[in-house]
Amino acid sequence: MPTFEPVIDAFQAYCDADPSYSAQLAVYVGGDLVVDCTGGSGMEPDSLLPVYSSSKGATAVVIALLVERGQLDLDATVASYWPEFAQGGKGAVTVRQMLSHQAGLPGVDGGFSWDEVLAHTPLAERLAAQRPFWQPGQAFLYHALTIGTLADELVRRIDGRTVADALRDDVTGTRGIDVWMGTPVSEDHRVVEAQPPSVEELMAFLAESPGALGGGDDITSQSLPPGNPMEMLSRVNDVPLRRVGPPAAGVLASARGLAALYASLRHEVGGQPRVLTDDTIAQMSQIQANGVELGTGLEARFGVIFQAPCSPRWPFGSMRAFGHDGAGGSLAFCDPTYDVAFGYTVQRLPLPGGMDARAVELARVVRECLR
Repeated sequence: MPTFEPVIDAFQAYCDADPSYSAQLAVYVGGDLVVDCTGGSGMEPDSLLPVYSSSKGATAVVIALLVERGQLDLDATVASYWPEFAQGGKGAVTVRQMLSHQAGLPGVDGGFSWDEVLAHTPLAERLAAQRPFWQPGQAFLYHALTIGTLADELVRRIDGRTVADALRDDVTGTRGIDVWMGTPVSEDHRVVEAQPPSVEELMAFLAESPGALGGGDDITSQSLPPGNPMEMLSRVNDVPLRRVGPPAAGVLASARGLAALYASLRHEVGGQPRVLTDDTIAQMSQIQANGVELGTGLEARFGVIFQAPCSPRWPFGSMRAFGHDGAGGSLAFCDPTYDVAFGYTVQRLPLPGGMDARAVELARVVRECLR
């Protein structure tokens, strides 16, 4: 086994350079935990942090299990599982399109509220009735919250359970993986709240780097509930959201938990067999949407829910890697080329948001250690 001291040294250097840096890093090679680092005041190895959209990776695992079991065909129409979805001219939309941000449903006419996200059914019904904002398959745009509702309704129709229940029953609970989609009161003592930047910090950043947060237009404004950016980023600390754990952005996890989740896809973890076959992993991680997102001007690349590496925006692994970042800086992925599973959490959101550049560099050092 190669030495991973360079990774540990790089993490420690970040801690030494910034007194406010508070983070966790965990790396598996095969089924072995080879890096386990924690730094910062109040941060423990088993602390649970909101991981924003890294939640989507956990949701993708549940979808992959349905594919693995033959319960879900990615090329079938969504309406064949969820008949009401055929409204608004969506009868031909495939599961593959819907779960790779191509369905034209980043929001609904008139917008939607956080209460609708937490309640699930009201937003699912509105999405089923919505006419897509573009012809499905002709463009793509990140469905920041709605992809969780869409995936959750699909799972409920096929399996009878929610994404959260299926994740706990079939993956995390049986393996002791510290990833919580719906965090119970019993785990609250371990929660470390996310720290978004202040409005003043955000304004100062934008003054120095205009356009750093990407473009925007009316269509992108449909993808989130109304509110200022700081309110949005702080929402993950709300106890009601923590309890429900919306599949797109409501997971709390440790870096150990995130890395273990991705390691479990290909290796025995917690005394339980691997979760997925190589073929299912290939189906889920195969690139479905690639290029410039509609409305943002940003390069992006998606498999089925999972992000795929693309430079310069998401350079987190080899061409076979798949995972997901979070607005708060978290990053979790599997890279079969190197047999690596990577988990990273950070308390203070790094501007401009999304995967922390420090996480990307740490992942690069991991690959160097394995070459």
